[in-house]
Amino acid sequence: MRYRHFFVLVLALLVGLTSVLTAQSVATQSSGTTRGGVMLFGGLALPAGEFGKTDGDNAGFAKKGFFGGAEIMFSVAPSIGIVLDGRYIINKYDDSQIAALVGSYPGISYTVGSYTGILPMGGIRLYTTGPIGLFVDGQAGYMFAKSPEVTVTGLGVNEKVDAVSGKGLAYGGSAGIDIGNTLIVGASYIICKPKFEMTVSAGSQQTTQTVEQPMNMIQIFAGIRF
Repeated sequence: MRYRHFFVLVLALLVGLTSVLTAQSVATQSSGTTRGGVMLFGGLALPAGEFGKTDGDNAGFAKKGFFGGAEIMFSVAPSIGIVLDGRYIINKYDDSQIAALVGSYPGISYTVGSYTGILPMGGIRLYTTGPIGLFVDGQAGYMFAKSPEVTVTGLGVNEKVDAVSGKGLAYGGSAGIDIGNTLIVGASYIICKPKFEMTVSAGSQQTTQTVEQPMNMIQIFAGIRF
């Protein structure tokens, strides 16, 4: 299944479940003791640990990126809720080393893509009540990622690292401020290490290997709940 199709299905599922998942909290929403609804959110995706490094065996060469997504939350008791969300993530690839190498050979050019990921998750949220509340949550999910494509051409050189799909378990924790069950500001820490089947082409020769790439990141977000 192609990524965009999967992402559309995730969002459709989230939106389709809204009336069911929030039914218990609607009746008490006006009291200010519960939280719930559909939220659209987005923000910065900052690589953490090896994902953002440019040296070492597990260096990911990832740069600052962006993400967006949708969330459904419903309260099962005052101060306790269930949360389901889906996120689409883009992180640029740090091409500084490629640029330095290619720059010493006039006539050679290169292109570099970005990391992308689709991350559906679900978990438990704890929150304080009142017009302005604090929340923390823990979630688990599955990362469907795609590595950046890299090509180098010119002066008889024609090398390419194909963009490939990777997947693996993901875990996350979030904390933030909920203002009036409408404006939400917070941050998440995501831990995941998807496996990629990497293929490197050099002329007529190809080599393939399985690579586990850490993709830990800090996500800073703002959202609006309806």
